[in-house]
Amino acid sequence: MTPSGRKRTRRNMGVGDVNKHREIGKYISILQRLSNIYFANELSSYQIGCGQQFFLLQIFKNPGISLQELASNGSFDKATATRAVKKLEEEAYVRTETDGEDKRVRHIYATEKAKTVVDITRNSVDFLTEVMLEGFTEEERDSAEAFLIRMADNSYRHIIANKGKE
Repeated sequence: MTPSGRKRTRRNMGVGDVNKHREIGKYISILQRLSNIYFANELSSYQIGCGQQFFLLQIFKNPGISLQELASNGSFDKATATRAVKKLEEEAYVRTETDGEDKRVRHIYATEKAKTVVDITRNSVDFLTEVMLEGFTEEERDSAEAFLIRMADNSYRHIIANKGKE
């Protein structure tokens, strides 16, 4: 049985010993918490929390992105994306425009005020990435990124495939 009580199958347990690598999630969680602390410290003087930096960078990179696309890009639910955009709007880092054809769709744009903060945020992301990868060879860096992408893709596919199956 899975922790949620579903029958464990070869598909949902993977191959090999399920318990052998159970610490992976722990370390992913630690990295996430430490990253949140780092970004909260780095960006606090700009009134941007660790939860908004991803959204600001995506909006800057994709002018006119919709809320749905923004949420989807980071595997966030729409409510989380809405809260982040609202906070960024309150700080005048983004503005939204209602779609001319579909009033339910809002397009989001970074403001002039956001440009400096985006540069600082990008530098912060780059610096933290370098800290995390300190001592790694170029090949190890590439492998680490590839493994994380695969893990995220696997998790996403599993969640989508099992959505509503409870």
